[in-house]
Amino acid sequence: MNELRILSAKNQRIVAGILSGTSADGVDTVLLTIIGKGKSMKLNVIDFETFPIRSELKRKILDCSSDKKTSTEDICRLNFVIGNLFSSCILKLIKRNKLLSKDIDLIGSHGQTIYHYPSNKRYFGENSKSTLQIGDPSVIANKTGITTVGDFRTADVAVGGDGAPLVPYLDYILFSSNNKNRILINIGGISNCTYLKKSCRKEDVIAFDTGPGNMLIDSAMMILFNKKFDTDGKTAFKGKVNFKLFEFLIYSDKYFKKAFPKSTGREYYGEVYLKNILKNFKTASREDIITTITKFTAYTIYYNIRKFKADEILISGGGVRNKALMNYLNEYTGDIPVRELNIGGINPDNKEAVLFAVLASELISGIKTNLMSVTGASKNVYLGKICPV
Repeated sequence: MNELRILSAKNQRIVAGILSGTSADGVDTVLLTIIGKGKSMKLNVIDFETFPIRSELKRKILDCSSDKKTSTEDICRLNFVIGNLFSSCILKLIKRNKLLSKDIDLIGSHGQTIYHYPSNKRYFGENSKSTLQIGDPSVIANKTGITTVGDFRTADVAVGGDGAPLVPYLDYILFSSNNKNRILINIGGISNCTYLKKSCRKEDVIAFDTGPGNMLIDSAMMILFNKKFDTDGKTAFKGKVNFKLFEFLIYSDKYFKKAFPKSTGREYYGEVYLKNILKNFKTASREDIITTITKFTAYTIYYNIRKFKADEILISGGGVRNKALMNYLNEYTGDIPVRELNIGGINPDNKEAVLFAVLASELISGIKTNLMSVTGASKNVYLGKICPV
């Protein structure tokens, strides 16, 4: 383990970050230089790419992530298939930048979430929370020849936390300010927010999942239009808000009005949720359904941030590409400036991949990175498992 001691002593590292989100559309892969640790950390993004996931593999991942009939064999085999896929993506990005595996110090891999159950449930006589991400980091480490850190959520869940959201740690070290109250919103499959008041300390950070992000819109587009997503919000712009459907969503949703800390995922906003909408509104036009779901998504974000005093709102994630969604969000937030996050090479597309590179580097530096105020954990813990080569 002498290599790990050498790695932990380095002040500057080249790190890869990689993940596949809840929509399983692609593998976000980033290379960056990390100098220092904690709030003194400096980042420089070298390169970023989202590598597509072929449609049949995406379907299998989503089947395994839902209540559809699947098998333990499927999940077991996917654990290695995704590990191999992630390895391939990292090696492609390394080659594109005329680097070698030996030039990369570390990989931080989130993996692919299959199940995330942050709520306590009695199971074999115990209160059980659980989470499962696959794409084993041992596979990635041995395929790439690079020490890999993965499985970032489990330790937090083990001490009573939700294991999510994790993005707020990056928000805190990079975007907290002595002069501004900031809200950071990430619109991925699920939307989450981070509130950083002026001069906030680590224990002051407030963050949680607000509700749906792209997930409901994307799923509805696939069922109604056989399209992966609503490009630029064009379909939503064609429709009108169905106020009966909007009211139905507001009053039937059991998550977005819950108090924080909280987290959610496909387990709540998945196929069953959407089918309930379509079953109750069979006569509504397809475009109106997309428009209304888009407005509802913006409303759930606004509802959860409305009481925070903010000088600016920074948005990241794939949702920033949906102009209809952004228009609705701007209508709700009023005079508060809303802009895309683009600071120091970190932008709406690469932010989450950067996060897992940072979490990996912090673990190697011996820093505990869960935020108790965010996840509800009973103590600070080290996030991630180290798989050396």
